[in-house]
Amino acid sequence: MSASSNGRPEITRFTPFGELPELLTPEEFATYTGTGRTLVYELCRRGELQNVRFGRLVRIPRTAVAAGRSSA
Repeated sequence: MSASSNGRPEITRFTPFGELPELLTPEEFATYTGTGRTLVYELCRRGELQNVRFGRLVRIPRTAVAAGRSSA
């Protein structure tokens, strides 16, 4: 896996689940799940997607990806 400009590994739709970081940015989550970034922020805002906030930063736990997979 190559590193992006911020030093984190680049996330694609084909990244193995075990190689995902514990906390994903909304952009990484959107890329991995094939959804749009705006939808991810909206789901977080409505409480439909598990997320963690650090001030203004939003991060999505890797477990939210697994939960979405099992409910689909």
